[in-house]
Amino acid sequence: MRRLVPLLLGVLALAGCGPDPVPSKSSPTAPTESKDDPRKNPCHPGCFPAGTLVNTPSGVREIQSVRKGENVSIIAADGTIASGSVESVFETCNTLLDLTTDAGTLRTTETQPLCLASGGFVEAGHLKRGDRIWKWVDAKRTAATVSAIDKIEGTSAVFNLVVGTEKVFVANGFLARGKPPQDR
Repeated sequence: MRRLVPLLLGVLALAGCGPDPVPSKSSPTAPTESKDDPRKNPCHPGCFPAGTLVNTPSGVREIQSVRKGENVSIIAADGTIASGSVESVFETCNTLLDLTTDAGTLRTTETQPLCLASGGFVEAGHLKRGDRIWKWVDAKRTAATVSAIDKIEGTSAVFNLVVGTEKVFVANGFLARGKPPQDR
């Protein structure tokens, strides 16, 4: 019974998806986020649910399995691919949305910055029908046109990779900016 109590408490804490960030196993402490903007709390600048596939030099992995110090595929502004080290993993709970494009669907948070085909980043929740974002197909960028954005009810455990400011990784085939380090 003593062994089950910590396990049950952990499951209950995750299932409740309360407002406080949850440190991941690869990050000893969770970042402190501003309470002033509830849309950006506690997951700024965005996150992905468990099961989201992330490209790495050795193949795709589920985001929740990526750990500090491991390498992920980083896509440069010119569309070239490189490898970058994960500084830490951010884990918390947040609401989600499904972003549907002509090239597939991405489930993410409203504040997750995605790469616009025209350049720059935009939060997923600010996208509109007809906007074009980058998708990673056959080792190159391909524009995908947004056709729908649907909010998902409830909250879910979500993860983001701290890979450095302005660095982009591949999440379920879409180009997304990673969470910047805490000190930036």
